[in-house]
Amino acid sequence: MIRTSGIVTKTTKYGETSLIVTVLTKDFGRISAIANSVRTKKSQMLAGLQLFAYSEIVMYKAKSKKGLYNLNEMSVQESFSSLRYDLDKMAYASYFAEAATVATPEDAPDENILRLLLNTLYALDKEMCPYEKIKTVFEWRLAAEAGYAPLISGCESCGAGDAAYLSLATGTALCEACGSGKAGAAKLSPAMIKLIEYITTTDSRQIFSFDAGEKTVNYLSRVSEGYLKSQLDRDFPTLNYLNKVKALEQSNEEQN
Repeated sequence: MIRTSGIVTKTTKYGETSLIVTVLTKDFGRISAIANSVRTKKSQMLAGLQLFAYSEIVMYKAKSKKGLYNLNEMSVQESFSSLRYDLDKMAYASYFAEAATVATPEDAPDENILRLLLNTLYALDKEMCPYEKIKTVFEWRLAAEAGYAPLISGCESCGAGDAAYLSLATGTALCEACGSGKAGAAKLSPAMIKLIEYITTTDSRQIFSFDAGEKTVNYLSRVSEGYLKSQLDRDFPTLNYLNKVKALEQSNEEQN
């Protein structure tokens, strides 16, 4: 038997009563596991198999199914229940879970990304700050934890100018002269650069502890979104869904 802890980020029905589950674990990174005969009211593991639940896990390597673990016990430590019953929170949490899953190696420990996802879901569940602030903090820090921290200390092109733009493709800074008009370069103020540096380097327990205006946060959220997609080289269906939810809410507000 193997003991670890982890967050459920995806579930898929398997057979009549079982589930295939993706879990981000403390000791083994991203794993795929089978939970047999759990889609019944009598299953004691059902609470731990809910999306976003953080649990202590007992499992073993399944012999008959290559690459799969077999879940034996799940003891819920934090259910984050509000995330599953609020449309906005569900949209954000689903995106965070998908992005963290993509960035986490399979069968290799990566406790930092697990801790980031856990802290982010907690902040969202408890509504510690505006959702867009939680989103941009998560995106910048996830990029850093995955090895794609932006290099914004000076101009990568000329080596002389101060950073004024960030290349979303290369993750390097450009000065005003080198970056102006360049495709895929996002304009950043000195204050924004300091915020990015803070988010990507500060202690993980303090990443949400900064003050910034709503316009600044919303702009950084758009930049971090594009940056993460570029660095991980993929699109996120849950992000597309999140943006549709936000667009619908904005349209309803304008009509009212």
